[in-house]
Amino acid sequence: MASLYLSRRIKNFIMLGIIIVAFIIAFNKSDIINAFLKPSDVMGHAPKKAQEMFQHSKYDTKVELNYITPEIKDLKNEIDDCIIENDLNTIYSKISSNNLTKLIEIPRDKYKSIIISLRDHEELSSDELVQSAESASAEFLNQRIKDEEKVKEKILNDLSQVRSVYETESLQENLQRQSNILDSLRQTLAERKQHMNNVLAKIEVSHFVSRTDVTESALKTFLITFAVSLLFISIGLFVIYFILILFTKLFSVLGIKTTHGQPSRYSGYSGYGGYGRYGSSSYGHGYDYGNRKKIKRKYIRKPKSEVEEHLEKDESEDKDTK
Repeated sequence: MASLYLSRRIKNFIMLGIIIVAFIIAFNKSDIINAFLKPSDVMGHAPKKAQEMFQHSKYDTKVELNYITPEIKDLKNEIDDCIIENDLNTIYSKISSNNLTKLIEIPRDKYKSIIISLRDHEELSSDELVQSAESASAEFLNQRIKDEEKVKEKILNDLSQVRSVYETESLQENLQRQSNILDSLRQTLAERKQHMNNVLAKIEVSHFVSRTDVTESALKTFLITFAVSLLFISIGLFVIYFILILFTKLFSVLGIKTTHGQPSRYSGYSGYGGYGRYGSSSYGHGYDYGNRKKIKRKYIRKPKSEVEEHLEKDESEDKDTK
């Protein structure tokens, strides 16, 4: 198979480039600089989705509990036991190796005892209680529903008295629109009661690591990423090199000239290595290897017969006579 020639200088340049690229990837991935700047760190943070759900929720009362611990598993088991024991509704839950985040609903009648249980941990780092005033109270929604029901009753009464088809269709459309309004108000009221009767609690447990753990983790990530990057980049370059060889082979078979302007050795017009040609030669059709050999031809004159000598003699005499 045809191969591509690469000088030693180009090969060294490619190897150096692979090492530099792999080093940059590993450096960015491991964030090793921060590992030395920060002797200890809190690994893991609450997912963005949980933060948004907690901030944009419409509960009148919200509480946020943050824990920092070197061992998440033990604290997780205690929190899960509290949720199961009190039959609490979990709205959101996600756990990773460095973080545990939960959004749970705590009934107001159980809030005091449950929150005391959740606060009774040494790992608790922050505790924040938020009270929000909801503009649309339950009393307001109840009154709005009553008013809309009266409107619906009036439409039904008018619908029973009309006779024209046009008025009937118009009243039916108004009745459907009014029914949709009432459904929306009742759903809002149900959600409002849920927000009033429950407290939304956001529980976040983060993994705390020491200086040694941070450094070891960063170095481990750096070495693994560096080795993996070297492997994949090398494989990628090998695949590209192999594809180029295949194209070179294809060009040779098709008789396409190379970059040096030499025809392919497999074409019907050249011989092996460009030293011989396929076609006519001094010996006829066939191969001619190397430089063409010069051939000297020697002509031997045959002795003339007596008749020829006599004829030549007569011709010379005739010339003299003339």
